[in-house]
Amino acid sequence: MAGNRVGPDERSRLRRRSFLARTGSVGVTGLAGCLSFHSVTADGPAEELIESGFATADIEPPFETTIAIAQGEERSRLAQLLQDELNGTGFFDVDIESREFGTHLESMLAAADTEENAIFVASWTGGWDPSNYVTMLFHSENHTPNGLNVGHYTNETVDEYIDAGLTETEPDERVEIYRALQTGLVADSPVSFVRFREATHVWDGDVVDDWRTYPLQPGSYYAVYAPWAGVYTDLENGTEFVGDLESDVTNYDPVKTNGTVSSQATALVYEQLVGVDFDGEVQPMLATDWEQLDATTYRFALREGVQFHNGEELTADHVKGSFERYEGTTRESDVYDWYESSTVIDDHTIEIECWREYGPFETALFNVSIVPMAAIDGEHDLQTEAIGTGPYRFAEHEPDDYWRLRRFDDHWFAGDETVPATAPIETVTLEIITEQSSRQAALERGDLHFSYNLSPASLGDFEANDNYDVGRRVSGGFDMILYPCYLPPFSEPSVRRGCNMLVPRERIRTSIYHGVGQLAYTPISPLLEEYAAESFQEAIADEYVHQH
Repeated sequence: MAGNRVGPDERSRLRRRSFLARTGSVGVTGLAGCLSFHSVTADGPAEELIESGFATADIEPPFETTIAIAQGEERSRLAQLLQDELNGTGFFDVDIESREFGTHLESMLAAADTEENAIFVASWTGGWDPSNYVTMLFHSENHTPNGLNVGHYTNETVDEYIDAGLTETEPDERVEIYRALQTGLVADSPVSFVRFREATHVWDGDVVDDWRTYPLQPGSYYAVYAPWAGVYTDLENGTEFVGDLESDVTNYDPVKTNGTVSSQATALVYEQLVGVDFDGEVQPMLATDWEQLDATTYRFALREGVQFHNGEELTADHVKGSFERYEGTTRESDVYDWYESSTVIDDHTIEIECWREYGPFETALFNVSIVPMAAIDGEHDLQTEAIGTGPYRFAEHEPDDYWRLRRFDDHWFAGDETVPATAPIETVTLEIITEQSSRQAALERGDLHFSYNLSPASLGDFEANDNYDVGRRVSGGFDMILYPCYLPPFSEPSVRRGCNMLVPRERIRTSIYHGVGQLAYTPISPLLEEYAAESFQEAIADEYVHQH
């Protein structure tokens, strides 16, 4: 890790440099007219860029490739629109392959190693810090299979800017760094950002009381009971809440979780030192207080009397061990992007030393779940039973059928004027229903009390129906198209850039998603407005995406 450390002088030097000058980005202003590539004629800026890249890669069109998608009507239609655009250039001969979600994820993680010739359609869920949207996807150290840089995209300048953004603690400087980084990524186009998603929640208003919509999908079910955020819900009748999940739960262990659904399913089971509430504010959770001792050292006071679901009592050793078990795992960067060591002062006091100044330190802690010593020592496999300190404990999981939690009556929260000491809901059952239409039908039949991410076409009907309530918020998620940067011709930035210009974003948003969501040209969600203001996004699109 030491080789990635960037000091203050280097950060200043990076900020003074022109990102685009260093990357040698391909421009379109010098191209004019129609170029001919053997039997294919390049007509317009996007096709001229593609033609240039094909020539550099010495590839004769049409180039045969596949658009790989996870099963689903919306993804299928998106792929068809993209297929039409690419095939229409004459440079590509594209087919579409639809896969079960787990198979799709496995294929993406192995794609570079097997040199799979595929463009992947996927989604990403970021968080409350700009680093969440770029580090795992674009830093060269995060290549699959140990990271999520699927295309094995490598750019030294991108790495330097990501590192600079992570180590910068001054808010205005961070905004400048991440805006420059986003500009360079769009110019280089390892990914096409298509649409910023909305968190859309629909619930039975006659059953569910006072639901709050969390904007990030992993926290979809925080509204059940999140005393650290001042939020809970009740039921008008009964004590079992029935929601849904759009795919099966594949990982119970936080250090192995690589899918949003697994995070959703376990969000009420595991807790962290701090949480980020529904408005993006950092709140105490397992830590009651903390202070920064110097540029890289923090001291935390831990909540006393906290029990794990297996009866262990929370101590500083649990925190230290939970952090360090991330080493060598798929989620290693969640911790080791900043973590150096911990010093246990006493049972309820711990000092955490970072190996570098780290701008998103507090929000990063929200990604690190604290687990029992039985899991840390290897006596218990969390993949067989999730065990945390949360308000709900794991009850049972019937694969491809349901995930069930029971209220943990020994949870630490003692109640306050906003949230009761005991969660009103005793049982949380999440039915695993992969088809949107089936989920909607289950909600309308009364089999479900709540559903998220229903078909955008149905939201207007639910909003007009007095029996249902709908929550909509811009989220931290975006839909994207991943190019295999390891494989010619997609190893050529000009090819990727030309493809990016051809993506029919507005048609995708209106015809497939019925206007739900916002057009995406850059990776950082408008949820973080200072990093992704509308005027900034429009300027980026006008310069690098729109054809003139």
